[in-house]
Amino acid sequence: MKKRLSLVLLSLLLLFTSAPASASLQSIDAYSDVPVWHWAASYIEAAAEDGLMEGTGDGRFGLGQTIDRASFVTILCRMFDWELVTPDTPSFDDCGSDDWYYPYVETALAHDVFSGGASFYPDQAITRQDMAVMLVRGLGYDTLAQSLSASSPFPDVSDDVGYISIAYRIGMITGIEKNGQTLFQPDANATREQAAVMLMRVYERYTSKVDWLHGFYALSAYSQIDLTTEMDAVSLGWSYLTTDDSGSPWLNTTSENGNSWAVPDGYEIALDYFQANGTDYNLNVYSTDDDLLASADSRDAAVSDIVAAAAAYNGVTIDYEELFDSDKENFTAFMTALRAQLPSDQLLYVCVPPVTLTEGYYDGYDYHALGELCDKVILMAHDYQVSSLSADAVGTDQTDTPLTPFKQVYAALVAITDKTTGVADVSKIALAISFSGVAWNVDSDGLLLSQTAAVPSLSTIYSRLTQSDTVIGWSDVYQNPFADYTTDDGISHYRLWYEDARSVEAKVRLAKLFGITGISLWRIGTIPNGDASVYWNVWDTLLAER
Repeated sequence: MKKRLSLVLLSLLLLFTSAPASASLQSIDAYSDVPVWHWAASYIEAAAEDGLMEGTGDGRFGLGQTIDRASFVTILCRMFDWELVTPDTPSFDDCGSDDWYYPYVETALAHDVFSGGASFYPDQAITRQDMAVMLVRGLGYDTLAQSLSASSPFPDVSDDVGYISIAYRIGMITGIEKNGQTLFQPDANATREQAAVMLMRVYERYTSKVDWLHGFYALSAYSQIDLTTEMDAVSLGWSYLTTDDSGSPWLNTTSENGNSWAVPDGYEIALDYFQANGTDYNLNVYSTDDDLLASADSRDAAVSDIVAAAAAYNGVTIDYEELFDSDKENFTAFMTALRAQLPSDQLLYVCVPPVTLTEGYYDGYDYHALGELCDKVILMAHDYQVSSLSADAVGTDQTDTPLTPFKQVYAALVAITDKTTGVADVSKIALAISFSGVAWNVDSDGLLLSQTAAVPSLSTIYSRLTQSDTVIGWSDVYQNPFADYTTDDGISHYRLWYEDARSVEAKVRLAKLFGITGISLWRIGTIPNGDASVYWNVWDTLLAER
């Protein structure tokens, strides 16, 4: 009996020990030296499938080996699909025109992936820091990185902090746990698998598409209703939440008291159009009344009115503006009650202002809580411009008032995707884009003549851009356009800041690197849809990102 029991135990031991051994011998299809269970296996296989990385020969990836600088910039050129350049004269003394990596090094240099110098050191193993810096610069964020003064996300990083911060924020790098700390180990040589992981994390987001496009339908929007056929959802600006003479909540959907957020005549035409095209349409509720949020009774009354009014729609979009930290708890309670009272099949969106780099922004919004409650969180990272300047600015060239400074948009995206305080599910976030402009009266030398700016209509902006004498410019720092034009009488000169296809594309691509693939437009009826020669083809640019 003991002998038979021993044989049984031996058989079971062989059975359970042989299975892991068999699994450990399995490798991914692309390379024989990468086990299927390896932490980087999926990234390595994806890099091979997308044609970004090649093996070391004989069907092997080179797992655990370092990657040299020439090989890394070659991958970058493939990743960004840059057209290769081969100048007659080499830029570096160690990269000759006969070397296999010559066109890749020269192309990367032309795209500002690194700075020029005597030598490039192509055969030198690349460090983790250089790899991150090159990738960030390849994305076009050199200026942004140099402008960032935030503290390092890793205790062992003191150089190139802006570059490493961007790499961390967009998910390119996560760090290495060691002795209770999360380190970056910037001077360590990067292995081939580490390179594959970093590259593919970025590449997947870089090549992602906008999968949710939303527009606000309000205030003379019908002229562009045809654009909504390409949208996933619209929010109809047909209600204003305020209080009546008795102080009770009042959801005003009429023009009474001069309310412009009213259900328009012939609204059925728009609803029929959305229904026919399968476009979700929410009732947009606008308010700035923080007092209304102060008591549970008034919140509950407002929620009841909203739920009743929303019965004829696919859901509700809440645009509650100008709230401060003292209102945060009340607003979260309001949204919690609204989500509880809305039917489960109705959508709930919320609009939130951005965290800014200056003090005094509207901080009454709990991003994390709202992300848990709502189907979509629309980040209104726009309209940073001012329309008046100090008297000291008159007579100077201080007219820089971009609508969406790139550094501000970046800061807003960092805040809303924060792992602790931000929206946990980034697929719920949509970056809002607004279309407007601000024009400053200047003299012929570009010096400011007036403290107050003009706010031209979109049609006026387009007309000025197409004037033969208008000079269109671009700010690399702000990633915003500007234009210098003269009035029809030839007397007055203006510096105009506005949005165009280039600035919209820059923001959309930055958002995608944060994993955000939703875009919201304020507003239908004002979306630039014109001549590409003056970059007024915003709509086509957005569709190209779909």
